[in-house]
Amino acid sequence: MIRVFLIDDEPLVLIGMQGMLDWNSLGYEVIGTARNGGEALPAIRQLHPDIVITDISMPVMDGLTLLEHCREQDSVLPVFIMLTIYEEFDYVKRSLSLNAVEYLIKMELTAETLRSALDRARKVVEKELALRAPAAPVRSNLTAYRERLFLQLYGGMFTDRTVLDRLTEAVNLNFDAPFYTVVLAELQGLPEAPENGDDPERDRLVSLSAGVTGMAAKTMPRYLPCWVTCMDLRHFSVLIPLQSSESLRPLLIPVLEKTEQILHNYFSVRLHWAVGTPVADILQIGRSQQDAFAVLPLLSDAQPVLFCAERVNPQLDRRAHLVAQVQQYIRDNLDKRLSLNDVAAVFNFSPNYLSQLFAKSGENSYVEFVTATRIDAAKQLMASTDLKIYEISARIGFESAFYFSRVFKKLEGVSPREYIQKVRN
Repeated sequence: MIRVFLIDDEPLVLIGMQGMLDWNSLGYEVIGTARNGGEALPAIRQLHPDIVITDISMPVMDGLTLLEHCREQDSVLPVFIMLTIYEEFDYVKRSLSLNAVEYLIKMELTAETLRSALDRARKVVEKELALRAPAAPVRSNLTAYRERLFLQLYGGMFTDRTVLDRLTEAVNLNFDAPFYTVVLAELQGLPEAPENGDDPERDRLVSLSAGVTGMAAKTMPRYLPCWVTCMDLRHFSVLIPLQSSESLRPLLIPVLEKTEQILHNYFSVRLHWAVGTPVADILQIGRSQQDAFAVLPLLSDAQPVLFCAERVNPQLDRRAHLVAQVQQYIRDNLDKRLSLNDVAAVFNFSPNYLSQLFAKSGENSYVEFVTATRIDAAKQLMASTDLKIYEISARIGFESAFYFSRVFKKLEGVSPREYIQKVRN
């Protein structure tokens, strides 16, 4: 068993992390918890955990000071995973210099991201225990931070250009082009990934996807400035700075065809390419990516490349009407299960068709719309009733108040309690 110690000054976060995973079945054992670094340090020296997950900002002793004390005795173990928020990048950079193996944004903490970070930390632990090798280099962690920054940019998480400029400067990025566009690549012919995370077929798919994306990231910048980011097992996005929003086809088609040929030669895969609408503000790049996702269903082997600006869609009015009907049903039934499958069954759609309806509408995805609608309803309840947070959470269909609070803070920037204090006072 890999021994894990958890530290956070918020009790709900500690409880949430302990209940988020079946630790023992994954090969981990939570051997202790603490509310701050001062309480944790003697326990760590006594229990000798392999992995420490700690918040950066805590009273008495913060996570960075704790990390520094632990590094005085051992340059590698225990391996640290840091919990942080967007504004703390200077702290993140400092923790990486002390060989923290990973960081997690608290507002985005899920079972999947937690398990992924733990698996990465486990590899460092096992390598250190076997060979006493140096810890993972700082540069690889900064590369991971850069990739996550792109994902946040696509997700519209930045609204302040000053904040974005500060973060991009720290990871040697520069967004000063007049225009930007996203090219979305979809790998063709891959089987569905098995649900069992330990299935060898899933491991093969993960390796293939990583290989294709990695090769694309090395190949495409040879032909034009761009940044490649993996989105999931079947998609990667290419962010391209442009000097003009005109004449994209002669600029991009040769590059896409050459990249396709190289990837096919190495991995025997074919790709479809959707080119999003150019935007003049990097903060709006998520719109370009949404446009690209919207036209993916229109692609085929006969038409493997499509530019959003060139598409013709005679079914737009009918599609908009259907989307409006589904949206109204969601608003009227927030207390019910609103999974893609459940709502698709109500309208006698296939889940894939319903997902495509929202994608082609050019607005939020299905999941984004449901989440945003629930949060809007929560804000109305907070302003007009005296319901408690857990009561509001249940009324709008969240499975737990902890998860509701995390989603609310991610979207609104403040916790539900802070929002209630503001509107009720």
